[in-house]
This record gives sequence, structure tokens and C-alpha cells, in this order.
Amino acid sequence: MKKYEWLLFDNDNTLMNFHSASHSAFHGSMQELGLHEKEIDYKEYNIHNHIVWSEFESGTIDALTLRPKRFQLYFDAVGHTKSDPKDANRAYLEHLIKHPDMMDHAYDLLNHVKPKYKLGLITNGLKEVQRPRLRAAKIYDYFDVIVVSDEIGHAKPQKGYFDHVIKEMGDADLSKAIVIGDSLNSDIKGAINYGLDCVWLNPSSKSAEDLQPTYEVKSVKELIDMF
Repeated sequence: MKKYEWLLFDNDNTLMNFHSASHSAFHGSMQELGLHEKEIDYKEYNIHNHIVWSEFESGTIDALTLRPKRFQLYFDAVGHTKSDPKDANRAYLEHLIKHPDMMDHAYDLLNHVKPKYKLGLITNGLKEVQRPRLRAAKIYDYFDVIVVSDEIGHAKPQKGYFDHVIKEMGDADLSKAIVIGDSLNSDIKGAINYGLDCVWLNPSSKSAEDLQPTYEVKSVKELIDMF
């Protein structure tokens, strides 16, 4: 492996366990809103959430639209008409902050690489929750640069997002930086299109389709050996 100066980490499902946190936050927020058990279906919600986030990453909707739209689609799907999607989004984000779950070995990884590299955190998360979640997990201060898509008006894999990241890094040499993330679209496609090396965290051995990540690992623990 060539020598890098910057490691640019995705957050959700790379360092922090978003699957676990989102499941807990969804159930907590729906119960808070008074939904009956038969109306609480995380798998159904996740289908619509994924669709809406894909629209956001492609630039077809903005983050303000994303917030309530995912819950409106979910409520329509389960036939729930009593709750306001905006209230559902608020409750969900408040619950999400309460669950700063980490991926296995993520703390070990950060402690391992911090003395040797400059670290960036590049995330498509929403501004109400991403920085509070990082602080709750006690990893905020590991990073030299933190870029939250909702704060800048661009999202991975858009070029404007990576333009902002590189500017925050002091116009660092692209050849000295590497992106590490689990999303084939936002992290890996974004990095490749921008001319950055990348590590795809791929625990499920999915197909890379027509993309060619620089490196591929199955677990966070493997990243410790790599760097």
C-alpha cells in the first residue's frame, strides 16, 4: 500500500453502527407518537428511507424535503393518518442522538490511526444529529476535519461535496488521501469519480458492479491491519 497522509472516514455503518441506532430510534419515536404495534414496521420504513436518501444523494431533493418525506411515505404504506410526518422526523432524530452505537473495533481503529494520520469525517447525515452523535460517542475530537452534507448543501457522491472536503483539508494532495466507507454509491463512487483512492467496507460480499475500489475489506478490524 502506498503512503497516505489523510484517512477520510464515512460515519454511518463504517464507524458508528447506524443500523442498530436507527432501529432503536425508529421504535422509540413511533411509540412516542402513539402508533399501534401493527403500525410499527421498521423494514417498511427502511424501504422508503432508502429511496428518499437515494434521491437526496442524486440531488433530486434537498434535505428539508427528505426529513418528512420518508415518514409520509411510510405512513401512507401502513395506513397511518394521525401523525404529522414532521413530528415523526423530529422525534426520530431526537431518539437517534440517544443511541451512539459504534461498529465493532471502531474505537480500536481510531486509536490505532490517530497518531499516524490526519483524519477526516465525511458524512451525509443531517445537521441536527451528526455532530451530537459524534460527541455522544466520544469520537468528535479524533477528527481534523468534519464535513456534514446538510451543513454545506452538497452530498456524497456529488463533486461539490468533495470540493468542500478538499478545501477544508487545505487543498491537500489527492494522491495522499483515501476514502473509507461502506456505501458503494456515496463513498466509493464518489471517491472514484473525484480521483481519490478508496477502501470499500463490504461485510456482505456484495458485487462492486462496474466500480473498482482501490481496496476492499469485510470488517473494521481488517482496517487496523491495513493502516
